[in-house]
Amino acid sequence: MAYQPKSYRKFAATTATAAMVASAVAPVASLAAGFTDVAPQYKEAVDFLVSTGATNGKTETQFGVYEEITRLDAAVILAKLLKLDVDKAKDAGFTDVPKDRAKYVNALVEAGVLSGKGDGKFGAYDKLTRVEMAKIVANAYKLEKQNDSALPFTDVNAKWAPFVKALYDNGVTSGKTPTSFGAYENITRGDFARFVFKAANVNVAPAVVSVSAIGAKKLEVKFNKAVDDTKAKFEVKKGSITSSVAKVTFAEDKKSAVVELAGKLSKGEYTVNVTGVSNETLSAKVNVEDEKVAKIELLSDAAVASTINSATGNVTEVKVAYKVYNQYGEDVTKTTSLVATAGVVTANGAQDVVASNGTLTISNLTNSKLGDKFAVSLVHAETAVSATATVTISNKSTVSEVAIGGLYNADNETLTEDSTASDFMLLVNAKDQYGNDITDAGKVKEDLIVTVSDQTVASVNGYSNGTATFEKVKINGKDQVVLKLANGVSGNLKAGKTTVTLISKTTGKSTSFEVTVGHGVKVDTINFTAPDGIVAANEAVRIPFEALDLDGKPVNKASVLNNTNDVTNIRGVKVTATGAGLNKAVTFSQDYVTGKSYLEVTPTAEGKLTLTAITATNKVATITIDVKKEAVPATIIGFDDDVATNALLYEAFTLSSANFKVQDQYGRVMSDSKFQAALNSGNFQVVATEDDNNGGAFTLTGSNTINNTNNSVTFTAGNKKGTETITFKIQKKDNNTWKDVTGSEYELNARAVELNEIKSYDVADLTQMFDEKGYNANLANDDKYDQTFKVYGVLSDGSKVILPSNPSTAAKNAFGANLEYYTVTTNNESVLSVGDDVDANKSVLDVIAAADYAKDATEKEYQVKVTINHTGDVITKTVKVSKEKPQVVGIEFGKPSVQTPGTLTRGTVEADIEKGAVYELSDDVLNGNTAAAVLPVVKVKDQYGKYTFVGASGVVTFTSGVTTNVTSVTFSNIVDEDKGKEIVITNNGKVNATIADLEPLDNFTTTFTFANGKTADLKVVVTD
Repeated sequence: MAYQPKSYRKFAATTATAAMVASAVAPVASLAAGFTDVAPQYKEAVDFLVSTGATNGKTETQFGVYEEITRLDAAVILAKLLKLDVDKAKDAGFTDVPKDRAKYVNALVEAGVLSGKGDGKFGAYDKLTRVEMAKIVANAYKLEKQNDSALPFTDVNAKWAPFVKALYDNGVTSGKTPTSFGAYENITRGDFARFVFKAANVNVAPAVVSVSAIGAKKLEVKFNKAVDDTKAKFEVKKGSITSSVAKVTFAEDKKSAVVELAGKLSKGEYTVNVTGVSNETLSAKVNVEDEKVAKIELLSDAAVASTINSATGNVTEVKVAYKVYNQYGEDVTKTTSLVATAGVVTANGAQDVVASNGTLTISNLTNSKLGDKFAVSLVHAETAVSATATVTISNKSTVSEVAIGGLYNADNETLTEDSTASDFMLLVNAKDQYGNDITDAGKVKEDLIVTVSDQTVASVNGYSNGTATFEKVKINGKDQVVLKLANGVSGNLKAGKTTVTLISKTTGKSTSFEVTVGHGVKVDTINFTAPDGIVAANEAVRIPFEALDLDGKPVNKASVLNNTNDVTNIRGVKVTATGAGLNKAVTFSQDYVTGKSYLEVTPTAEGKLTLTAITATNKVATITIDVKKEAVPATIIGFDDDVATNALLYEAFTLSSANFKVQDQYGRVMSDSKFQAALNSGNFQVVATEDDNNGGAFTLTGSNTINNTNNSVTFTAGNKKGTETITFKIQKKDNNTWKDVTGSEYELNARAVELNEIKSYDVADLTQMFDEKGYNANLANDDKYDQTFKVYGVLSDGSKVILPSNPSTAAKNAFGANLEYYTVTTNNESVLSVGDDVDANKSVLDVIAAADYAKDATEKEYQVKVTINHTGDVITKTVKVSKEKPQVVGIEFGKPSVQTPGTLTRGTVEADIEKGAVYELSDDVLNGNTAAAVLPVVKVKDQYGKYTFVGASGVVTFTSGVTTNVTSVTFSNIVDEDKGKEIVITNNGKVNATIADLEPLDNFTTTFTFANGKTADLKVVVTD
């Protein structure tokens, strides 16, 4: 790429972002709206160019979207966009560029964005081709290819390919067709605007452009560019109160999202924080008003006669439909009380005029007949919003027109033979002769004839003799009449098509809908791949596989793969494992983190393991795996990095089994638990041997063996400095005789250190401490909030040796009974005292009295001074003491010592950092007890670094006795795996939330919200 001047390089990294942010800070109406030739697909790009001052269009009303652009016009627009210093640019010497615009071309040439056509010509009035555009846009925005894959376009030669590839890889272009870029076609002004707009946004950091209230519970968040909706996480706060987010729905272009809250918005300022889409939290504020009635609408001028006296012909009751809308245009009819009046005579007065749930009912009419007219009025008292109309008493409402709005499934699934028929429903939209919607399912059934063309494919609920059972359900918060599907006459859904027809009995008008049932997911082929690495006996191994259905699509659901017992419709794969200690069927399991299934086996013996799979279509696949001997400890390769292997004279260091790093015979590092299990078996041990050729710098204290009864070895330095080689080796029991494992040895050079060998000293940094008495004078002093620290001596080679806070008896005998390596003091020992933790051999800080805080302050700094006694070196550390109540700052998931039985399949996970922790609980534990069953796995950390588990009631009791609590437990992303019993949630958003009728493989997300607004998500999977 051509050289970019410093001013341009600095600009290129910031211009696009600055332009976008500027437009976001001061939103204006669409600039493109003033041009009559700007189609929707060009709007954003044209707005971008006009708002930055790069162009004003061809005329006041025409941008010239479909006109071809010249090289000169493109250069002027681009130079203005990039805000180059055009007045100081060197003359490029082109003879065909007019003087008044030469500065723009000169600046772009100097910046290395474009060049001329030769012979001193720029080609100013030549039309700009698409490949020329690719070059100047790629150069302008420093776009480069992202990979070495081949460009899919066949019409781009080697000269232009690098620039087109840069645009293609960065998502600026996808070509005219999948194989053609339209390389040498002239580009239009509209397309040039789109290319520049997209390129300018490639390196723009995501930002929130605006937040607006669009519903009583809904906020719309708009971004300056598309964001990753799978990573975005939204937090909504009003002051210090965090609102519970019930649902987030992204627009198809991922540039905006609707955040739906569990409760209604109230008057005040809300802050929306978005994490996961940028390195920083994106925030924006919005002021909202309380929900209010904005409009009342009488839906018809007909007062429909619902009751007529058969003897007199008088109408005694009429109904008029109405709707009430809030300021967002949402239907709030059912939650709004109205005052209703009617200018018609009733037997009992005004009490016979009632507005409720969208129906104005006027009863006990006297002497009223069809065709009579009168006035009705509806008023909302709080806002004075009203509606008045003159209505005519008309015949009884009947279904006059009917339409089927489509086939609906709440999970957007496709209807197949494997589907649960009742999960799919036809949306029935019926109107009466007055144009009113009819949402009474019974009335719809009464007035319609139903036919189903092929009941072997599918039927509808309650279908018999031209009738069916219609139901009223809530879809997206609105009442909807539906006709649920049912299994065909065989008792199942069958692949094929059937037509459902609805006919009005009064008008004969009809509507039809063709229902298509696809064939179900059925495993056609499966292919195994050998697992990577060693497969050893008594180790679980996952066998890589790919299962494909009849359409060649991957099958990843364990419930489908394991479906081998349904004699009428086998869909899965039967897998049998033989050899290597196995002779049984194995099944697939579901990984709820990746969403994929896996096949895991644990061979119990060395040998050949053969897996045989038979698919639903009777295709066979096999794989044979060479299972090695069980892994055993083979080589010691070192110790944990933080283990001390130096000691001062007469002091000691200890190594436990957990400190060893060990490899098995296959060169794999063994886990601590695996190594410990080998020792516990009684068949392996570690033996330590000293090299005492020179008298030995260390003495082994106690046993020299780590085995199933002794967990550690201790070495004590003698009275002289020096280095001693200590050899550790693994031994294996063979016929009750311990034999060395060849090649297992590890030599440790342990160093006994004199004080005068230490070159400098170091003290670990101190963290903030809780002032219990400062927070509450009645709190007991809690040593769990004490802080320990270590003092190190640093040797000439950079290694360290610990200075014990309490010297050994041998050291005191040698150097004096009053020996102390260091002294610790604080600048206020009446508040911050110093003691010794003899067992840990460390100094301890303890806040023993309330600190003297400045006015309105909650923390105070103290100095801790460590004096090295034999040198006088002083090391000072600062520690903050705070009386701020412990609160939740971090959330993890773990298993407390006593809890409801369960398993965390990914171990302990910091929920604030990493998503994807999955908790497994059985259905009998979960049902009716959900929050109480899940809460005990939540582990919180306070700002002082102390951890505690949440109780089943949601209360967190920190070690000082201070408490906080979980304020809400919200269940979302409910997955009903087999579409069996309907899952019922109660008290969602409360600490006592429950889920009923859960079954194995159902899963859901639990969101925990604490009193200070801290939240974390945990996925819960139901097991047998």
